[in-house]
Amino acid sequence: MSSDLQTRPLPVGVVSADAIEQLDPFVPAGPPIGVALEALESPSVPHRIREEADGPVTRAVPGSNHFQLFLTSMPLVLADVAMLLGSLLVAASVTSLSLGTILAPTLDNQMVAIVAGYLLFGVLHGLFPGTGTSPVVELRQCVLAVWASFCLMIALNLALGVLSAGECSIGVIGVMLSTFTVPLFRMVLRKSLAKTSWWGERALIIGAGPQGRALFRFYDRAKERGLRPIGLVDSDTSAEHSEHLDTGGLPYLGSINELDRLNRRYRIRWAIVAPGGCRKLDMGQVMANASKIPNLLILPSQYLLPSLWATTRECAGVMGVHLRDHLQNPIALASKRLIDIVLSLTALICLSPVLLLIIAWVKWKSPGPAFYGHTRIGRGGKMFKAWKFRSMVADADRVLEEYLEQDVEMRRQWIEDQKLKNDPRIIPGVGHILRKSSLDELPQLWNVLCGDMSLVGPRPIVNSEIERYREMYPLYLRVRPGITGLWQVSGRNDTSYEQRVRLDSYYVCNWSVWLDAYLVLRTVRTILMREGAY
Repeated sequence: MSSDLQTRPLPVGVVSADAIEQLDPFVPAGPPIGVALEALESPSVPHRIREEADGPVTRAVPGSNHFQLFLTSMPLVLADVAMLLGSLLVAASVTSLSLGTILAPTLDNQMVAIVAGYLLFGVLHGLFPGTGTSPVVELRQCVLAVWASFCLMIALNLALGVLSAGECSIGVIGVMLSTFTVPLFRMVLRKSLAKTSWWGERALIIGAGPQGRALFRFYDRAKERGLRPIGLVDSDTSAEHSEHLDTGGLPYLGSINELDRLNRRYRIRWAIVAPGGCRKLDMGQVMANASKIPNLLILPSQYLLPSLWATTRECAGVMGVHLRDHLQNPIALASKRLIDIVLSLTALICLSPVLLLIIAWVKWKSPGPAFYGHTRIGRGGKMFKAWKFRSMVADADRVLEEYLEQDVEMRRQWIEDQKLKNDPRIIPGVGHILRKSSLDELPQLWNVLCGDMSLVGPRPIVNSEIERYREMYPLYLRVRPGITGLWQVSGRNDTSYEQRVRLDSYYVCNWSVWLDAYLVLRTVRTILMREGAY
């Protein structure tokens, strides 16, 4: 594996607790990016924060617990309300123009109902402040809140006897616009807020082992999730342990016996327990010392458990984790297939002029067929031919073999990743453009329509790649491979094959229609930004 890939972090957009353990080896050593703390003690003391007599160290975010919560929530509240009202005004304007009448008298009531319904649903389902929420879960909650608020508006109009064609039109257009504008603007706003020093809630990581260090780095990069890690504490209080503790350059604040003092000093709102790699983490001791911290999040020591839709249940006085396998839900699977058919058919019809233009361009630049079909492994091990626009020369296999014989380093890169950054097989000009823009994969819409592939899923593999998946291969066989997916929006060619396998496994274990919807949105950004394509 190249040094560049070894220091490249996994993406923070989706990957959650079950993948955190894998982040640590790919993060560069050194101090964290976004935590403003005072100078550290000398290296002989394990990065312990200096306890100054003249006052506390600089905090990641200011203010008391309640003010901190207010600052974190209000930008999201105002943005969501603005998008809702903006969508409603656009819907009312379109309806007024089409009907030739002004609908202002009933618009005020509709605005009140929509805003009230959205805020009520949002508070009950954690949209505000939404700290630490996965972007996939937040997308789901936003869309459901939008639909709930417009349903409330229609219900009130029915109760008041003022439901008309105009009100119905406003509701339909408004909910369609809000379904896109509210979550999209929220994603953009989170990215902007993550760059500020005042937004977010302070979090303390309990456990200075590999899992705790990886968790700190994860949230320090994913500031848009609203958790600002301030440091690590560990379970072992012995001086010998402190002298030899390696935190990888991250701030070490002490032992769990000092949680009460740290809470008074930093006004911590979240404590995240990461037991992986810790020797003596006593949960009873943790609970007792963290009793004054409002939110306690406990990570399992086992990885690769489905995490995105997991919930907790009380089981005879003991906490149980309820894992949902949406791949066993026939309604969810039918919904995914219906979406695949509708969207792929629509795209093939709408993009037909573009497809014809690319066919002519490829044949003009390189003699031979415009399409290239390669046998791949589908769901359940079924073999199928995945179609692409030909972006390589006609005798690509011979060119590759000669190239790899001449360059040992490129042969090693090909064996490791099955990709070459400077691939000699690519048709000059047209080939590079098709691959960088992902237009070469448009013919796979036909594979989706035929049922061999899905719009979203793991990248289709060939027989020689099965051994690279090892024990994860049965997970790959559970779903149809996709045109886009978690790997495709996570750097694609800039990620190692090992990372690709983990990302595909995460997708299968945590699949839902909402995860697919989020990945489609991420795909648009990836294509526009040309991330990881070459």
